[in-house]
Amino acid sequence: MNPTVKLHREERQLQFLMKIWTILFGIGAVSFLVAGDWIILGGNWAGTNIFHLSSPSMPVPTERFWLSLTTSLMVTITVLSYTIQKDVRANLKLTNLLLVSKLTSTVVFLSAYFSDAPYFNYLLGSVFCDGPIFVITLIFYRRILKSLSTLKRGKS
Repeated sequence: MNPTVKLHREERQLQFLMKIWTILFGIGAVSFLVAGDWIILGGNWAGTNIFHLSSPSMPVPTERFWLSLTTSLMVTITVLSYTIQKDVRANLKLTNLLLVSKLTSTVVFLSAYFSDAPYFNYLLGSVFCDGPIFVITLIFYRRILKSLSTLKRGKS
């Protein structure tokens, strides 16, 4: 982005949010890769000891098939968030890809909770993680779109 171009407030806010997502998704990618079992075990522990739920504990998978897909997605959304924050104006529409990813995972987690087993980890993924990421990102994205719409009307 041209350093002489001044970003509007909403653009700066989305840029800051994408910087946060870049860091968090990067940490998530490494965490899933090196400590995926601990994430599941930690969710099981939190469901029982913090939220006092009597839901069954999610078993730790014995295979690593999903690990490549999980890590790949986390790396992809890390790069996506980094690209958006690098030039918010030029890359604004890429935000839709992040929104699709987080909405999809939220819906799949919730569906699994109701159709597979009531594992707390499914709620953790949907209600406490990807769902809020989707909602927060959507709010910031819509604020920019509204701001741009107002600016265009003001110029006409």
